[in-house]
Amino acid sequence: AAEDFYSVLGVKRDASQSEIKKAYYQLAKKYHPDANKAPEAKDKFIKIQEAYDTLSDENKRRSYDQFGTADPTGGMGGGGGPGAGFGGFGNMEDILSQMFGGAFGGGMGGGAQGRRAGPGRAGGMGGFTSVGEDIEAVATVSFMDAVNGTNTTVTITPIVRCEPCSGVGAKKGAKRHTCSVCHGTGQATFTMGGFHVQQSCPQCGGEGWTISAKDQCSSCGGKGRVRERKTVNVNIPAGCDSGMRIRMAGMGDMPIEGDGPAGDLFVRLRVTPSPVFKRKGADVYYAASIPFTTAILGGSVRVPTVDGDVEVKIKPGTQPGDELRLRGKGIRKLNSSVRGDQYLGLRVKLPTQITEKQRELIGQFEQEEESGSSGHHRSSSSEKDGSTNSSSKPKDSEGKGEAKSEKKEGSGFFSRIKKDIEEGFGKKKSDKK
Repeated sequence: AAEDFYSVLGVKRDASQSEIKKAYYQLAKKYHPDANKAPEAKDKFIKIQEAYDTLSDENKRRSYDQFGTADPTGGMGGGGGPGAGFGGFGNMEDILSQMFGGAFGGGMGGGAQGRRAGPGRAGGMGGFTSVGEDIEAVATVSFMDAVNGTNTTVTITPIVRCEPCSGVGAKKGAKRHTCSVCHGTGQATFTMGGFHVQQSCPQCGGEGWTISAKDQCSSCGGKGRVRERKTVNVNIPAGCDSGMRIRMAGMGDMPIEGDGPAGDLFVRLRVTPSPVFKRKGADVYYAASIPFTTAILGGSVRVPTVDGDVEVKIKPGTQPGDELRLRGKGIRKLNSSVRGDQYLGLRVKLPTQITEKQRELIGQFEQEEESGSSGHHRSSSSEKDGSTNSSSKPKDSEGKGEAKSEKKEGSGFFSRIKKDIEEGFGKKKSDKK
């Protein structure tokens, strides 16, 4: 005898539609094949679905209560219409998402994807083409290698096709068996609330066939996929910086199922800081120390750049904190022939020890400065301070502005030099006593 539908759902014969829906909701979550892999779960779910299809339709329910069977002419869409018992739950896709945690990809009446298709996956009536997952690795390079470009290697462990079984999952010579649930289609159809819902077959994982345990490949355990450790070469382009990612197409994971393409490998760059330079985009910054005599009289200093050392001219009267710009001496912009600039922040070095003769000469220089005999020359030098490098255009800096302000208060550059030297020299003499 057929099992009583009310007993299948666990409700009384006078149960309301809301009680029937609630009972069905609870049982469907428990016995749906996606949630329950027990062999008997499928048959149990079919009985639950059949009971709900009948009792959720008022016409079928009256026929069942009177004759012990639903009206055979009612069909799946008879009476109150398909899914009449779902009022208040939204459309069928919402119901399936609520019941089974989004296991159904959407769409009523077939064509629903059994497994969520990520980027690169396309669903269809007969299933979907799966694309492997992307993977990521980190490559650490030096500052100069990032500037000039280089080649390096990274080690990855992507999912690849099992070579011994050619990705089939079976031993050589073993046969695969057509899936008894989906009959080779890879798709299983379930009836829910009067709707036919298609999803990836839970028995074969959408493959359409199964392999017995004794015939499974020993290398991959019947999965057809293994993880393989490999080292790959990576071309690091000139001008790259920390945080940038290099995409290497098709070097990621193979899809777990199907023969779709592999994902991509993304190599994230980590550039070690330079002990000499600071970097901001394509521009390079370097702190250059110059003797105080060069700052006063002018001259040249040799400074490093990313291309090697260069001579830089220093104009007379250069102030501490002045900044020079070397055009085109920075880093090549990524995928471009354009280069940034190098900025020199000038620091004036003061002597820590001087002779009596030097002290006397500095005193004389101070007297000359205060008497104004060198005022015109100093003014001319200040006016020309906007061009301190014949090969590069200098840039105004806050340091120069501060120096001008201090000169108005009677404590110019040379006075500060004398004061610093006298203090240092006096301290040396007191230490000797």
